[in-house]
Amino acid sequence: MAFDAESSQAQVDAASQSEDRPSAQPSSAAMLAVQLGVTFVLVACCAACAAWGLPVIVVAVFAALSVLTFVALWPLRADAIARIAALAAGVVSIIIAVLPVPAGSDGVRVAVSSLATAVVARWSSALLVLLVLLVVTGFLRQMLREPRTQMVRSLSSYVLGGVVALGAGGWVVLARVLYVMHDATEARSAKGSWFVSAASPWGAIAVLIAAGALIAAIALASRQWRRQWATAAARPRQDSASALWLGFGLLPALLYGLIAFLVAFVALVL
Repeated sequence: MAFDAESSQAQVDAASQSEDRPSAQPSSAAMLAVQLGVTFVLVACCAACAAWGLPVIVVAVFAALSVLTFVALWPLRADAIARIAALAAGVVSIIIAVLPVPAGSDGVRVAVSSLATAVVARWSSALLVLLVLLVVTGFLRQMLREPRTQMVRSLSSYVLGGVVALGAGGWVVLARVLYVMHDATEARSAKGSWFVSAASPWGAIAVLIAAGALIAAIALASRQWRRQWATAAARPRQDSASALWLGFGLLPALLYGLIAFLVAFVALVL
């Protein structure tokens, strides 16, 4: 009976400690601040490449640091092999985005077309190859590991982590296209913008609507990610779960790199 009383008291103490744990958890606002902060820095760097000719290497370094931090904190349910695969995919993605491209010699307009188009075409081709490699290696990993439990969750975490890391290269591609456009604008002494005019009220309204929708989407996703973080923190893991929320905060910012690449592609088409 004494043993049962001690066991019951231990369970009560554990429950009280678990009740006190959520108070140390970051709020949804903190996670949202990390997401918006990293996204804002990347967008600001890309804008600086277009407006003042900020070197693309600055964006590449910040993107690489974001990938390293994401892999180190790793909020997904996967093993060390998935981390290594994501890190390799992110590094290769950034390297391909910053590789030099031979410039044209038939005038500024030809140089812009050759440089920007080559950057976008090369990175998109590399993206397809890396996505195929992620899926293939993910399946091989599941077939070789023992025991083969929770295969769908493990495979999805493996592929998702790689896709998130690949998105870092998309930010670099956008920065490089904007940098090329900046050089072309200075060479032609053009006063207008190659994209949406800053003086256009419709352009300002479109930017505000897009920013509002982005903030709302991230805010809604943050609540779900925070719940997932709390669930993961309650499970025993090999690494510390205290910083998983930072990993969740970096996830959408890197993933938006694919949208940034799409913006660069649309800019060339327009």
